[in-house]
Amino acid sequence: MSLAPNSLAQTRRENLFAIACALVRFAVCCYRAAHQSIIIDEATTYNQFVSGPWNKLFGRYDANNHILSSFLIKLTVTIGGLSPFKLRFPSLLAGLFLTIGVFWLLKQVESPLLRWTAFALFCLHPMLMDFSIAARGYGISLAFFVWALYFTYERLPLVAGILLGFSIGANLAIVFPTLALLVAVFLLKEKTKPVLNLAIPAFLLGGLITGHSLWKASRTQFYIGYPELHTAVTSFVYTTLHANRHQGILGQRPMADHIGVFGLPLFGLLLAVTAAWTKDRRRLIPFLTLAITLIGLVLARWLFDLNYPADRTCLYFVILAAVAWAIAGDVLKNRFLIAIWMLPAVLLVIQFCTQLQTHYFQFWRSEADNNQIAALIQQESMGKPKNSLAVSATWLHQPALEFYRRYLRIEALKPVERLEPTPLTGFDFYVLSGADLDRARETGLRIIFVGEESETGLAEP
Repeated sequence: MSLAPNSLAQTRRENLFAIACALVRFAVCCYRAAHQSIIIDEATTYNQFVSGPWNKLFGRYDANNHILSSFLIKLTVTIGGLSPFKLRFPSLLAGLFLTIGVFWLLKQVESPLLRWTAFALFCLHPMLMDFSIAARGYGISLAFFVWALYFTYERLPLVAGILLGFSIGANLAIVFPTLALLVAVFLLKEKTKPVLNLAIPAFLLGGLITGHSLWKASRTQFYIGYPELHTAVTSFVYTTLHANRHQGILGQRPMADHIGVFGLPLFGLLLAVTAAWTKDRRRLIPFLTLAITLIGLVLARWLFDLNYPADRTCLYFVILAAVAWAIAGDVLKNRFLIAIWMLPAVLLVIQFCTQLQTHYFQFWRSEADNNQIAALIQQESMGKPKNSLAVSATWLHQPALEFYRRYLRIEALKPVERLEPTPLTGFDFYVLSGADLDRARETGLRIIFVGEESETGLAEP
């Protein structure tokens, strides 16, 4: 059935406004990508994988080598040259398509109020914004996954399966919701063909990208995460709500614990109840994918002793929960019930607004001044003979300093090596944070710079 002219015009206006919002978010991300410091995870990916020969991308498995992401970064810096912005360009572009994809997924929501509130939750979510910038595979994987969800809903399983394969290639953590999506489609369709059209290209393509590196991987290399479900849940809630120095209305740790222990189970129960009233079975795909993923993670912990995911490795929960929440709200017809349903989401939108900033990534605030420190070292090194100067650094800052040594072409500087414990004698510069900076003050090193945000210092003998 075709839309009425007024409905068609409204849809076009909404689409244009959503694209405009996506472009504004993209512009903010681009500004941050150009100005924020390179951090340990990005620098490690570049130093160990991207900067070498092409075949190094597909070598050993490593949590820092999100293979499809590393490949795209390699392609970008090979064509355009090395810079922090170009290193991050694949994630930036993925973040733009991710934002548009989330709105297209939300178009199945009938209520404009619910649709746009859920879209605002996504656009303002601090962690999702960080990983729409950082040169890692999380945002790229999510972009492919969201569009796979959309094409699954649109009954184009082969296209969705190809996108799922790219999603797996960008970040292996997406395997859990991918498997959950396959189970959800099977339960809803009660046929095997749509599932096979999804599964075969997904795992063939995902295996083609990651198979070589996974072949020699050992169980001990899959260590990221938490052994306890309670810890994983409360940590994820806290990092979702608290991204900078300002706590906002929900950012206190006790509040995060209460939301994780009581709020999320209640939310899941309400989603399950409203799902029973949903007439269009396809609209259950996000909710079922969310629920089956949770069950799968618990089973993986029980059967294979895998840790529960940690924060950035399960950001798909935010998108699935926001879409499922908006779809569930469509079932409600009473204004009072709709107002109650909206209240937590509105509070989250307000909280996210208080957490936005453009200076650093949430998990790496201590590296917010790496670029400024590297510029100071470059200035001090001008005119000095090649390989005549050396830097000692707290291990956290070593990869980024080595990246900046290459990027800024500080020829006077020797390669920056990781040394533990951090030496406080025998070097020309010391980049220190935490206990190392306190030791430097005690031993009489001259502190010439301390970052306001990072509390990381640059010292000289």
